[in-house]
Amino acid sequence: MNYEINGFADIYTILSNERRVGGAIEAESIQLRSGEVFKHPVVTNIDFTGSTFYTISFISDTGLKMIVNVNEIRAIVSPAHKRIKDLKNSYYKNLKVNEKLKYLNRLCEVNEGCYTEPFVQEVKAIINDIGLESVGSQLNIDFLRKKQNVVQIA
Repeated sequence: MNYEINGFADIYTILSNERRVGGAIEAESIQLRSGEVFKHPVVTNIDFTGSTFYTISFISDTGLKMIVNVNEIRAIVSPAHKRIKDLKNSYYKNLKVNEKLKYLNRLCEVNEGCYTEPFVQEVKAIINDIGLESVGSQLNIDFLRKKQNVVQIA
């Protein structure tokens, strides 16, 4: 993953397709006009009307949640689309891993015994995003290791 972001439109596209593409948008830093610098912020939302972007929301590495008018941003340094497991912002990483584990547990509970291809693909995508070490022993994922036997009728 680790794709570069080339503007607010890229940020919006990734955020609006988060479930499908996974990951998060993390920058090296965001500097405001006031001189404040936030290290390893993760962008959580961007608001726009028509083609005009007006606010951006992010969480700093200390857990500070900010909603800032785009005119107040001096610079966003090295924004990139990264997997959750690769984030340097430990606050957001823990928050997202816990959220994804809760979703993964519920997903596996609902689909217990019925391992359809879309279900297996979604589980693989989530585990690839948060890392296998995050799942640990909290979840039985033996079904991913088993070779599925396909029987064709007619």
